[in-house]
Amino acid sequence: MPELLDLRNINKPEEDVETADRVLNWKISGEIKTEQQAANRNLVFVVNMGLILVGALYLVLQKNILSAVFFFLIALVSFILVSKEKKPVGWAVSPRGLEIENIFYPYSEIKSFWIEFNPPHLKELSFRFKKWYRPYVKIPLDREDPLVLRRYLTGFLREERHEDTLIETITRKLGV
Repeated sequence: MPELLDLRNINKPEEDVETADRVLNWKISGEIKTEQQAANRNLVFVVNMGLILVGALYLVLQKNILSAVFFFLIALVSFILVSKEKKPVGWAVSPRGLEIENIFYPYSEIKSFWIEFNPPHLKELSFRFKKWYRPYVKIPLDREDPLVLRRYLTGFLREERHEDTLIETITRKLGV
């Protein structure tokens, strides 16, 4: 009769226990710095002037006050977003989930992740939530190694390509 192995009574070497504990408590963290959030002020100014001009044309030529006010408000909001002072935002990916500025998102609420890596232009980590009304969370990567991040996240989430919407492309170009 073959000998039975009792896995409950096997003593693991101390370094294996320590390595497993280190992996379970491992955390990737970083900070979204203000230079990563810099807006292209000249381009935003040109776009805002174009929106104000279109609004003025709607007002004068078609006498459509509602459409003119709409274009004026879009220009005002983009001006406010660009002129607002940006502060560094802390983020962390841990075995429990994603944390951004003290807001915690467990992995059970996140559907998938994608790392967009096209240096030097674009290096970002994107999370898609299970709820359809939640927007993507996109984190610019500064010095983090995307391969280490990918290897770490595949243990918790599914990797799935996230396509940028038209609004995301425009705001990325404007830096808003």
